[in-house]
Amino acid sequence: MKNMIKLIIFIVYTIAIFFISDFILLAVLFLLNFLIAVILKINLKNMLYNLKILLPFIIFTSGINIVFDSLIAGILIGVRILICYNVTYVFSKTMTSSELANAIKSLCFPLKLFKINTENIGLMVSISICMIPVLKSEIYSVIQAMKSKGKIIKINGIAVAMKPILISILRRTNEIEKTLIARGYESE
Repeated sequence: MKNMIKLIIFIVYTIAIFFISDFILLAVLFLLNFLIAVILKINLKNMLYNLKILLPFIIFTSGINIVFDSLIAGILIGVRILICYNVTYVFSKTMTSSELANAIKSLCFPLKLFKINTENIGLMVSISICMIPVLKSEIYSVIQAMKSKGKIIKINGIAVAMKPILISILRRTNEIEKTLIARGYESE
C-alpha cells in the first residue's frame, strides 16, 4: 500500500511540474528535490553523471521550444525536464523493481472487474524493468564484438547487430519469467 501511494504521488507530482510556470516555484521544487536526495543519501555523483548524459536532450528540447515559441518557453521546458529527471532519479533509487511492479499491479486492481489478470501486468512490468540492464549489456557486447572484427556500425549494420541482440533478449526474458514464477512472484 505504501509503494502504491508513493507511485501515485510520483505520477501526480511529475505531471504537476509541467503545469507550473513560475520560475521561483520551480527553483524551490528543484532545491526541495535535491534536499530529499541528500536526506535519502542518494549518490549525488551518479545523479550528476546521469544528468550529464541527459543534458544534450534537455538542450535540444529547450532549443526547439526557443525556435518555435520563445526564449522563456524554452528555458521553462528545460527546467521542467531537469526537475522531472531529478524526481525520477530519486524515485528510482527508493523503490525496487518488484515494489514498483506490485504497486502497478495494485493500481490495476479495478481491471479485475473486466476479468483482466493483474498478476500478469505486474509480471510484465517486473520483466521489463529487469531487462533494461540486460539490454544495455547485450548492445555493448555486440558493438564490442563488431568493433573487434573491424566492422564499423552504420545505419544498415544496425539490422545485423539487432538480430543476435533480439534473440538473446527473448531468451533472457523467458529465463527471467521462469525465475520470477519459481520465486513465487504470482503468490504475492
